[in-house]
Amino acid sequence: MDSRCVIYVFSGTGNTRLVAEKYRESFDGNADIFDIASDYRQLPMPDRYDIVGIGYPVHAFNAPEIVIDFAKFLHCGERKNLFIFHTGGEGLFFNDSSSLLLRRILRRKFCILSEMHFVMPYNMIFRHDERMVKHMVTYMNKLVPFHAEMIARGEREKIRPMPIRHLISFLLRIEWFYARFQGRTMKADGRCTSCSLCERNCPMDNIRIIDGRPHFGTNCALCVRCSFFCPEGAISIGLLERWKVNGRYPIERIMKDESIPETIPVEKLSVLYRRYYRNCSALSEKEMRPL
Repeated sequence: MDSRCVIYVFSGTGNTRLVAEKYRESFDGNADIFDIASDYRQLPMPDRYDIVGIGYPVHAFNAPEIVIDFAKFLHCGERKNLFIFHTGGEGLFFNDSSSLLLRRILRRKFCILSEMHFVMPYNMIFRHDERMVKHMVTYMNKLVPFHAEMIARGEREKIRPMPIRHLISFLLRIEWFYARFQGRTMKADGRCTSCSLCERNCPMDNIRIIDGRPHFGTNCALCVRCSFFCPEGAISIGLLERWKVNGRYPIERIMKDESIPETIPVEKLSVLYRRYYRNCSALSEKEMRPL
């Protein structure tokens, strides 16, 4: 593809970043990826690019607040084509409404072509087994090139009204306010070795090492990167502690393991995923249906 693409991505534990890398590959490497973090005002604007992408993990059927703030800041000298992608641990159709506010902000400045949701391994609630992880990533690897071709052709998606989903999304934006409270309830226990990995990796610049222990502020985005990657599992995430999932998924090893099937028959999947993967199968056969 000759078009130059810029992809802005917010990724807590790496799933959305992995999808962004697949988009770059699908654009024949003609894409630059920039991470949305607390210093997003330092990021380059998309003036020298042809296509703009924005990716994020779905939080309570919404985009994280920092993604909304970045969208307000994002600007360009001329109107360019833009696409959206998001990730989540399940295939519920409510994820489709997560971009409602984001679209309202961006459509005044860009031509929004389409969006796509990718089911990727959970970093909250429960840990997916390796067979399900391979199934998810296999489908993601198939769907991204399909979507990239649509984007390169400039195809526009017809947006369907989703009033009930939008109402639920609006009500659950309370998570943005809860995140500030959540940050104050997080702490590290005696297993902490003062490695400062959490401080260095926090995209919100919300953690400070004081007297050898991490201290958490009120700028948390609930990305759980600090807890997920803590080598000692020392970080408690407050009221969400029982939903905590820790530790990187060994995706590269899983994808190379030939003993793990690439996909799982739809009828053997949980009801959380059946509708989503039926539609994914239709997409892979070039029958465009909304996910």
